[in-house]
Amino acid sequence: MFERTSRQGLVVYLYYNRDARKVSKYGDVHYHSRRLRYLLLYLNQEEVEETMAELSQQKFVKEVKPSYFDEIDTDFVGSLYREESLEKVN
Repeated sequence: MFERTSRQGLVVYLYYNRDARKVSKYGDVHYHSRRLRYLLLYLNQEEVEETMAELSQQKFVKEVKPSYFDEIDTDFVGSLYREESLEKVN
């Protein structure tokens, strides 16, 4: 059927919002903040390094940062117990 591919997000800061359509050819635009002028772009894990280098060379891009969402601990089971035990130690 379908194979699951690992994907990563990139945060792309723009000088002008009108250039947001140009970024869509590099991956899937998930969110566009018009007020803060940034895009959240998702693409395959294998393409992250070369796409970051290519986007940072564009004159309409201010800055490119990787998303660290995958590195956040999302194991919430028992987290209340861990918090209580830390308070007892302190």
